[in-house]
Amino acid sequence: MNLHRTTGKPDWESIKVSQHNGFQKVAAATNGIITPANVITVIGLGIVIYGLILILNQQYWWGLILLAVGRLLDIVDGVVANSTGTKSPLGELMDAAVDKIGTLLTIIVLFIAASEQWWAILLILIPQLITPFVTLYKKKKNVEIHPTRQGKLSMATAWVGIVGLFVMKATEGASFAPALSVIVFGFVIVSFILGVYALWQYATDRT
Repeated sequence: MNLHRTTGKPDWESIKVSQHNGFQKVAAATNGIITPANVITVIGLGIVIYGLILILNQQYWWGLILLAVGRLLDIVDGVVANSTGTKSPLGELMDAAVDKIGTLLTIIVLFIAASEQWWAILLILIPQLITPFVTLYKKKKNVEIHPTRQGKLSMATAWVGIVGLFVMKATEGASFAPALSVIVFGFVIVSFILGVYALWQYATDRT
């Protein structure tokens, strides 16, 4: 799993200006705002939002497809940042912020569409709500918070659970619904456990 994680400064600052590739030149000129990964991150959020609009209009399957595409781009952006040498603290922050925004918006829509599964939604939501407070606390202590593998896995399983809850809503009454619910709730619980572990890592990280 490729993490959009930096060492505290942009990639392009560690090499000579004359050796910058095209992407690094643009990144340096825009203070790290315009990079291939940041563009992908923003596009991914836009796709997620449009997918949520479709879901609110009960176009579940098209909405879910767009959600899947948007979340896939969240994986791609880290790979692109690494391959183009344009990782930066700003990109890392944007990646994390967009990740949280997309997740929270999706959970809000999930509450609207499938409120009967409130307990599962809360299990997904709780780690996402606590993480920003831990991050702010650590920043006050001058400790940087970086994405962790467990955090990414928690988010990945959370999204499987979220999509699964939408699918459960779209297939209510189907013969396979009971088996599907067991699988989905399993992912939700695993996501919660990983999320709590990731929070513990963030809270105890002193680097």
